[in-house]
Amino acid sequence: MLIGLVSDIHSNLHALETVLDRLVDCEKIVCLGDVVGYGAHPNECVKKVRALGIPSVLGNHDAACIGLLSLGWFNPFAANAIRWTLDHMTGESHDFLRSLPRSLREEPYYVVHGSPREPTTEYLTNAFQARGGFALCQDQVIYVGHTHIPLAFMDREGVEEIRPADGEWISYKRRRLIYNPGSVGQPRDGDPRASFSIMDTESGKIGLFRVEYDVDSARKDIIEAGLPEILGDRQILGR
Repeated sequence: MLIGLVSDIHSNLHALETVLDRLVDCEKIVCLGDVVGYGAHPNECVKKVRALGIPSVLGNHDAACIGLLSLGWFNPFAANAIRWTLDHMTGESHDFLRSLPRSLREEPYYVVHGSPREPTTEYLTNAFQARGGFALCQDQVIYVGHTHIPLAFMDREGVEEIRPADGEWISYKRRRLIYNPGSVGQPRDGDPRASFSIMDTESGKIGLFRVEYDVDSARKDIIEAGLPEILGDRQILGR
């Protein structure tokens, strides 16, 4: 089975549609959270995820948009975008976000937005945290998002950090893996291309992929919607 992994869509419909076109051969797609926030198309992105029956976990922006996380947790630009999203979100979108679980588990993987220790809000960025994550659950693969940066940790005679490149496949058959596919809607590794992954359960490998999308239109939509201009500029810079 081929399983598509998407994370941190952040209301970026242009990026989401482009990535979904690349995942048409996948039997299943899983979302690692933050369908909304930052971008100009929260309802359209929620509708797309719902229509395709994509299982998703609750991200921190999703949580804030349903009153489960204080705006004080966010920087001013992110908080501004959440307020905008709250003003523009439909009841159907709100109900969808309220239905999202904090974690998902299906053999051989476990899915959270943040980390196994704190599924919604913790940024998992280093080997020390990864070691704790491996200790907290015994799943072969642990998927995380939240950082917007592709990153993997392999449990192999200690914890090895891996920064996967575009098109690189990593095996999880013999070693346990924590894997972050990066962000669909707002990459932060200096590469503005949308980031996503594909899991091949037959070969026991996970591949990272980048794809160009209409970044200029995404930026234009953000600015025309009245969201902070810096959020549009981040689409161009990939930071």
